[in-house]
Amino acid sequence: MTTTSDPCTAFAPVLPDPLRSAAGRRILAALATADPPRAHESRNHRTHRQLRQLAGMLPPAHRLLADPDLLATLSACTAVVDPALYMTVLNHYVLCLGSVVGASGDLRRNGPAGAGAARVHVPKALETGARKGVFLITEIGDAGSHLAVRTVAEFQPDSREFVLRTPDHRAAKFSSVGAPGMPQSAAVCARLVVDGTDHGVFPFLVDLCDERETAPGVAISGPLRVDALPLEYALVRFEGVRVPYERWLRGSASIDELHCVDDPLTVEQRLRHTMSVGQALWATVPSAAAALARAAAVAALRHSLHRRSHGRLAPGSPVLTYRTQQRALLPALAEAFALTCAAQTAKDLWAFTLDGRITTGATSGTPPDMAFAPWASVDRRLAAFKALAVAGAARVTGECQHRCGLAGYLGVNRLSAYHGFAHAFDSAGGDNRLILLDIGRALAEEHADATPPAPPGHPDPDSPTWWPGLVGALERRLAGDLHTTVRTRRTPHLSQMALWNPVLEHTRQLGEIHTRRLAAQSVADTLAGVHDPTVRGPLSALAALYGTTQALRLAGPLQWTGLLGPTQAAALNDTADRQCERLMPHLTTLTEALGTPDDLLPTPLSDPDYAAALGGTLTWHPGAPA
Repeated sequence: MTTTSDPCTAFAPVLPDPLRSAAGRRILAALATADPPRAHESRNHRTHRQLRQLAGMLPPAHRLLADPDLLATLSACTAVVDPALYMTVLNHYVLCLGSVVGASGDLRRNGPAGAGAARVHVPKALETGARKGVFLITEIGDAGSHLAVRTVAEFQPDSREFVLRTPDHRAAKFSSVGAPGMPQSAAVCARLVVDGTDHGVFPFLVDLCDERETAPGVAISGPLRVDALPLEYALVRFEGVRVPYERWLRGSASIDELHCVDDPLTVEQRLRHTMSVGQALWATVPSAAAALARAAAVAALRHSLHRRSHGRLAPGSPVLTYRTQQRALLPALAEAFALTCAAQTAKDLWAFTLDGRITTGATSGTPPDMAFAPWASVDRRLAAFKALAVAGAARVTGECQHRCGLAGYLGVNRLSAYHGFAHAFDSAGGDNRLILLDIGRALAEEHADATPPAPPGHPDPDSPTWWPGLVGALERRLAGDLHTTVRTRRTPHLSQMALWNPVLEHTRQLGEIHTRRLAAQSVADTLAGVHDPTVRGPLSALAALYGTTQALRLAGPLQWTGLLGPTQAAALNDTADRQCERLMPHLTTLTEALGTPDDLLPTPLSDPDYAAALGGTLTWHPGAPA
């Protein structure tokens, strides 16, 4: 197999890997040398210890949250080491501290804070990680609770405090909150009520518990288990918790001495603003998902290259000799590459927002209405990249886990944890299905009545413009079809539910195709900047296989919209076989360039002598062979 002298160096300008950056290596090294788990220590306590260690080497929260590169690096590093740690870091920094810092104005790096924004003090205990921060928005009893938060913060004019109450058991909050034993605080999303009037959903910074007991008025349930992302989760209720005025994360809102609320935002705009803390999540979770996808694909390919098969067709041959294994794992590597390109695009979009080059929510034009959830209305493109990234990572890690047999299910090889992470984030951080529904609905409503242009030329699937052009044409045609259907059915007396409910699956599919188009464009943009032939050749081969694999998955819609004929669709399998053959000579180069640093993140799965590497991770009972 051909290889460059230093693939990592050659590919770095094209695909900068946060794990290999100076900051990434420092974070990985720190986590690698951390104290091992202690006897009888819960997962939450362990990740809290790691959080405190990270806090000691990270800049203050306001600087971290204004640095997309460092935040993406932190996300990728913690996710590949331990997805449960990533969830802890995400809750603490991005959501809880993000709500606190964001209340002082926007986080733009090159501009003033929001006009009239309150200056909120960041408690030292949160800044140092002595207190673990969480974000409480989800209410357990109803679907779509983000749109109808029922927890109430009632203003008390005499004391200028707020009283936080959970109206009933259906409004109990859910998050990765542990029982007392570690100090914890939360950004609690609650409905501000002043003199009986609802003024929208704001976050309030609330201390939940310390080392010994819960705070007065706070009730935390026993642990709830989530196997996909193992932490301690719990329900939280509030019964008359008193919150000081300065812990109201109010932004530019205020309440005067006459109890009048001054807020430049409407109730719906306020919810959108409160949920805008998710932008940093959506901008950086693609980096974490891409890192997991790359790690899984490279480990599975290396394992298949060294693992011998004793099937009667070719006894003793590496598993990767079989075309079925190639057709599973090489497309997984190709999708991991596409997710890496998309992660860079998402991070760049967020950086442009922080620099003031685009305004919040303006990455995709007019925000869609909050029909199903608030996320797409905050920032459609970043929400779309989140949905794309975790869905793609779930496919890649699931396929790799399956193709490694027993080894794929052993915790020491990390694939189970990676697959669980990706599946959990299908709902966490913004439900993918609801994001896609809102995006699809907006695309259909915005569609212009015009004949969709034909896809560009270059019918060759190896062309870098073939798949981006084809999936772009598919998006336009599906948007046009849905637009026509909705326009035809719409009458003055037809409710929105009656109008949209029959076409929701079409709407979701349009939203999903939109995310596939974003990924295809990210890949094309990446390739356009590659001029080194030793890099362009392998990446072009990966991009071609990615496009063919996506076309195979979407063969039905491509045919019923007339974009692919039956003969062209039938030829895609042979095309994928040929593209796999083209990739095999580049495999060493690509796995070295896209793999995780073995010196800081070793796994038995990637070792040429897997059995010995696995045995080396175990404690053997006396009498075992040396």
